[in-house]
Amino acid sequence: MNHPIRLAFIGAGNMSSAMIGGLCKSEDSPFVIGLSSRTKEKCEPFRSAGVTVFDTNTEALAWADMIVLGIKPQQYADVLTEFRDSGFDGRKVFVSIAAGISTDAVCRMLGRDVPVVRAMPNTPMLLGLGSTAVSRNASVTDEEYETSRKIFSASGMVIDLPEDKMNAVIAATGSSPAYLYLIIKAIYDEARAQGVDAPTLLDGICQMTAGAAQMIRDSGDDPETLIRKVCSPGGTTERAMQVLYDEDLPGILSRAMQACTVRAEELGAKYQ
Repeated sequence: MNHPIRLAFIGAGNMSSAMIGGLCKSEDSPFVIGLSSRTKEKCEPFRSAGVTVFDTNTEALAWADMIVLGIKPQQYADVLTEFRDSGFDGRKVFVSIAAGISTDAVCRMLGRDVPVVRAMPNTPMLLGLGSTAVSRNASVTDEEYETSRKIFSASGMVIDLPEDKMNAVIAATGSSPAYLYLIIKAIYDEARAQGVDAPTLLDGICQMTAGAAQMIRDSGDDPETLIRKVCSPGGTTERAMQVLYDEDLPGILSRAMQACTVRAEELGAKYQ
């Protein structure tokens, strides 16, 4: 693929904005960036950063080497049918970030076999701390795949997976920030209910959460070992953890993740 690579984003939602922001900050990005969105006012902040803003999706498609489909699953059929009917030519790599939609479904809606990279990013990309799972169909070359990974590595880390695991990983890295937000909220609410009302309480809980995650990454211990290290026999943490185990918190999270995967399969089934 020739350099610089023309990378067009279709849609200017949170994920597209996070990716564009990360790439604009990157010192070694191989891309020049284009953007098309039906919400024109969302495009304007990027124009001053050197992003080319197109009036229509098909103009962006004609210009691009790679296309990020930063649109909702419900919009895929309309946008990809528009692309199909435009009669686009040349080799173009499509990058899909919609939950549940397979690479086969993208090709089917486009009416031809094309290279498709499937990705599942998460909202911490907005802070440069994303975890994005990626896979590809057989039409994507090794060079194209490595290039597509750079779209996401500019805003965090990349996890390589076979496509048949992409619906399941949504529960682990895509939707999971919401689980943690709920846990943080519950800790915060109960601390306040017990009379702890320091102005920096929520910040302290967030710092604890970040520090606990960093302990897993840096200590060399697995989560179960770290739990044992915190739980002194007969101590306060052991008592708290017993309640969590009695109430089956691991099972609740397991069932929530299974429901997430089932929903991803349901969304994808509409496009089979």
